[in-house]
Amino acid sequence: MATPKMPRPVAWALLIGAISTTMVGAALINRAPEVDRQTKVHAGLYEVYAHDGSVWVTAVGSSLVPGSKLVQLDGESLEEIGSIDMGDAAGFGIAINRRTGMAYTSNTRVGTMGVINLNTGDVTHVTNPDADGEPHLFRVVVDEANNMVYSTIAQSPGQVWVVDGATSTLDRVIETGGERPTGLIHDAERNRLYVSNMGDDFISVIDLSSDRVIDKIPTVGTRSTQLAFDAAGDRLFVGNQTSNGISVIDLNEMRAVRRVGVGEQPVGVAYHPIANQIFVANRRSSTVSVIDGETYEVVGELEIGTFPNAIHVDERTGNVYVTNKAARTPRGEEPRIDPQGDMVTLIKP
Repeated sequence: MATPKMPRPVAWALLIGAISTTMVGAALINRAPEVDRQTKVHAGLYEVYAHDGSVWVTAVGSSLVPGSKLVQLDGESLEEIGSIDMGDAAGFGIAINRRTGMAYTSNTRVGTMGVINLNTGDVTHVTNPDADGEPHLFRVVVDEANNMVYSTIAQSPGQVWVVDGATSTLDRVIETGGERPTGLIHDAERNRLYVSNMGDDFISVIDLSSDRVIDKIPTVGTRSTQLAFDAAGDRLFVGNQTSNGISVIDLNEMRAVRRVGVGEQPVGVAYHPIANQIFVANRRSSTVSVIDGETYEVVGELEIGTFPNAIHVDERTGNVYVTNKAARTPRGEEPRIDPQGDMVTLIKP
């Protein structure tokens, strides 16, 4: 296991950290988003998460480049500065509690949640001994204030795991009332979870004080997978894979109020609160769509590479990070590395 290293000082990042969010927002207004740089990482990339000047990328490996890792990149140069060996429990989804320096991964193949100390590289696992088979963990989110971790279980009937971050143990399991839940948002102000049920295309609204589903919001899309959250504007953005669009959910009215067409097979979705833009990874179009959060017009289509997959916004710096997967070698041909796959892209809004 390679020991994770502290990121090198980055003058620009320190400058951003020293000025107010208001000033950062003013600098980003009316700027056209653009690809700043890209880098190939390991193989089998899935998700990315920014923390303390670094970005951490889950990589499950491939037949040509075996081994599952959690890879640490410099947040500005995208140079690799460390990695953590995940062994047989490959991490797919990732979230980080920035207060504790602990990362959490959905280890989909083995049905566990990975718990990774980013300072020491130590890896442990959370399991559900009462589960029938290996739970299909999908999305992971963290409630930093209360040190709780949530993960969707993409099966039928759908579930959400609730993990105590202090003890790294499964606290309880919540039923979503839907099939194959994938996307997940924690609303700290309302003490709720929002869960997209891909199997039947609605959002479960779960009250965490009772663990009950208090509402179900149709997404008006099909194969609704990932979610993004505008906390200040009380909006959810839903990526609908087979209807090729984004649904805008008004959380005051508890209904879909807008649909925006994007590229083919939108999967990853992220909201940039400073720029007021929605970023959408269109897997089959090999692009990221950028949507104005006020007019809902598509203001940018950025070429990313093969199969864009996940998007993360670093609200501290304003940087946007995208992972993309690699194309499979056609059956009957010698395995080869996709030059446009398994990359991390840095976008500057």
